[in-house]
Amino acid sequence: MEIIEGRTDIVKDPKTGAVISIDSDAHKAAVESARARESAKDQLTTNTNDINSIKEELSDIKNMMRQLLGSMTNDGR
Repeated sequence: MEIIEGRTDIVKDPKTGAVISIDSDAHKAAVESARARESAKDQLTTNTNDINSIKEELSDIKNMMRQLLGSMTNDGR
C-alpha cells in the first residue's frame, strides 16, 4: 500500500489504484450511524402502525356510539 502524502486515514493500492480507508474509528462510527438510522426507521414504522391501529379502534368506537345513540332515539328514549 502506498501512503498518500498529507493523509493518515487512507492509502492507495498500487496494483488497482484504489484508495482505501484505513481509519477504523470512522468505520465504526459509520456502522453505528447506520444501525441508529435503521433503528429509527423501525421505530417510525412501529409508531405508524400503532397510530393506524388506534385510528381504526377509535373509528369502531365512534360507529358503536352512533349505533347506540341511534337505537336509543328509535326506541323513543
